[in-house]
Amino acid sequence: MAGEEVRILRKDLAHLVPWMPSMEQTVADIPEDAPRWDFTVFQPRADGMVIAKLALSAEWPAWSKKQARAARLVCAECDYDLREFKDETRRPFDVRRPERSKARRLVCGQCCNDGVDEMERLAALAGKPS
Repeated sequence: MAGEEVRILRKDLAHLVPWMPSMEQTVADIPEDAPRWDFTVFQPRADGMVIAKLALSAEWPAWSKKQARAARLVCAECDYDLREFKDETRRPFDVRRPERSKARRLVCGQCCNDGVDEMERLAALAGKPS
Protein backbone atom coordinates (compact mmCIF):
# COMPACT_ATOMS: atom_id res chain seq x y z
CA MET A 1 0.00 0.00 0.00
CA ALA A 2 1.21 3.48 -0.74
CA GLY A 3 2.62 5.19 2.33
CA GLU A 4 3.24 1.94 4.21
CA GLU A 5 6.73 0.85 5.26
CA VAL A 6 7.70 -2.78 5.48
CA ARG A 7 10.77 -3.84 7.43
CA ILE A 8 12.38 -7.17 6.76
CA LEU A 9 15.14 -8.74 8.82
CA ARG A 10 18.55 -8.76 7.09
CA LYS A 11 18.63 -12.55 7.07
CA ASP A 12 15.28 -12.69 5.22
CA LEU A 13 16.02 -10.14 2.48
CA ALA A 14 17.30 -12.77 0.05
CA HIS A 15 13.79 -14.29 -0.03
CA LEU A 16 12.60 -11.20 -1.93
CA VAL A 17 15.05 -11.61 -4.83
CA PRO A 18 12.95 -14.15 -6.80
CA TRP A 19 10.12 -11.59 -6.94
CA MET A 20 12.37 -8.56 -7.35
CA PRO A 21 15.59 -9.60 -9.14
CA SER A 22 16.74 -5.97 -9.25
CA MET A 23 17.23 -6.13 -5.46
CA GLU A 24 19.88 -8.84 -5.66
CA GLN A 25 22.86 -6.44 -5.85
CA THR A 26 21.45 -4.12 -3.19
CA VAL A 27 20.97 -7.04 -0.80
CA ALA A 28 24.48 -8.30 -1.58
CA ASP A 29 25.94 -4.84 -0.85
CA ILE A 30 24.54 -4.66 2.69
CA PRO A 31 27.34 -5.66 5.08
CA GLU A 32 26.61 -8.56 7.42
CA ASP A 33 27.50 -6.40 10.42
CA ALA A 34 25.42 -3.43 9.21
CA PRO A 35 23.58 -1.53 11.91
CA ARG A 36 19.87 -2.05 12.23
CA TRP A 37 17.31 0.51 11.11
CA ASP A 38 18.29 3.17 13.57
CA PHE A 39 21.07 5.71 13.46
CA THR A 40 22.33 7.18 16.74
CA VAL A 41 23.06 10.90 16.92
CA PHE A 42 24.03 13.19 19.77
CA GLN A 43 21.92 16.31 20.33
CA PRO A 44 23.47 19.16 22.34
CA ARG A 45 20.91 20.82 24.63
CA ALA A 46 21.15 23.63 27.15
CA ASP A 47 21.06 21.13 30.01
CA GLY A 48 23.41 18.52 28.49
CA MET A 49 23.78 16.01 25.70
CA VAL A 50 20.89 13.83 24.57
CA ILE A 51 21.25 10.61 22.60
CA ALA A 52 18.64 10.23 19.87
CA LYS A 53 17.91 7.53 17.34
CA LEU A 54 16.79 8.22 13.79
CA ALA A 55 14.76 5.53 12.05
CA LEU A 56 16.05 4.95 8.53
CA SER A 57 15.28 2.69 5.62
CA ALA A 58 16.62 -0.84 5.89
CA GLU A 59 19.05 -0.38 3.02
CA TRP A 60 20.69 2.82 4.30
CA PRO A 61 24.13 1.22 4.90
CA ALA A 62 24.31 0.35 1.19
CA TRP A 63 23.33 3.81 -0.06
CA SER A 64 25.84 5.57 -2.26
CA LYS A 65 27.53 8.68 -0.91
CA LYS A 66 25.20 10.75 -3.11
CA GLN A 67 22.15 9.08 -1.53
CA ALA A 68 23.62 9.51 1.97
CA ARG A 69 24.21 13.19 1.21
CA ALA A 70 20.60 13.58 0.08
CA ALA A 71 19.47 11.94 3.34
CA ARG A 72 21.78 14.31 5.25
CA LEU A 73 23.93 11.49 6.64
CA VAL A 74 27.20 13.26 5.83
CA CYS A 75 28.78 16.05 7.86
CA ALA A 76 27.29 19.39 6.83
CA GLU A 77 30.72 21.00 7.31
CA CYS A 78 33.35 18.59 5.89
CA ASP A 79 31.23 16.04 3.95
CA TYR A 80 32.50 13.11 6.07
CA ASP A 81 30.23 10.08 5.70
CA LEU A 82 28.68 9.77 9.17
CA ARG A 83 27.66 6.17 8.49
CA GLU A 84 31.30 5.21 9.08
CA PHE A 85 31.83 3.96 12.61
CA LYS A 86 35.62 3.67 12.52
CA ASP A 87 36.59 7.00 14.08
CA GLU A 88 35.28 7.97 17.53
CA THR A 89 36.13 11.62 16.89
CA ARG A 90 33.66 11.69 14.01
CA ARG A 91 30.47 10.72 15.85
CA PRO A 92 27.34 12.43 14.45
CA PHE A 93 25.98 15.46 16.29
CA ASP A 94 22.73 17.24 15.48
CA VAL A 95 23.86 20.88 15.63
CA ARG A 96 21.10 23.06 14.23
CA ARG A 97 21.45 26.54 12.82
CA PRO A 98 19.87 29.18 15.09
CA GLU A 99 17.74 30.49 12.23
CA ARG A 100 16.47 26.97 11.42
CA SER A 101 16.19 25.37 14.85
CA LYS A 102 13.68 22.74 13.70
CA ALA A 103 15.79 21.44 10.78
CA ARG A 104 18.19 18.59 11.56
CA ARG A 105 21.79 19.34 10.64
CA LEU A 106 24.34 16.61 11.27
CA VAL A 107 28.02 17.38 11.73
CA CYS A 108 30.91 15.22 12.85
CA GLY A 109 32.48 15.61 16.28
CA GLN A 110 35.64 17.14 14.81
CA CYS A 111 33.71 19.92 13.11
CA CYS A 112 31.54 20.79 16.13
CA ASN A 113 33.94 20.26 19.06
CA ASP A 114 31.84 17.24 20.10
CA GLY A 115 28.83 19.51 20.61
CA VAL A 116 30.41 21.40 23.52
CA ASP A 117 30.25 24.80 21.82
CA GLU A 118 26.58 24.32 20.96
CA MET A 119 25.70 23.21 24.52
CA GLU A 120 27.42 26.34 25.86
CA ARG A 121 25.60 28.59 23.37
CA LEU A 122 22.22 27.05 24.24
CA ALA A 123 22.95 27.27 27.97
CA ALA A 124 23.83 30.95 27.63
CA LEU A 125 20.58 31.61 25.75
CA ALA A 126 18.62 29.79 28.44
CA GLY A 127 20.48 31.56 31.24
CA LYS A 128 21.80 28.26 32.63
CA PRO A 129 25.40 27.70 33.70
CA SER A 130 27.14 25.20 31.42
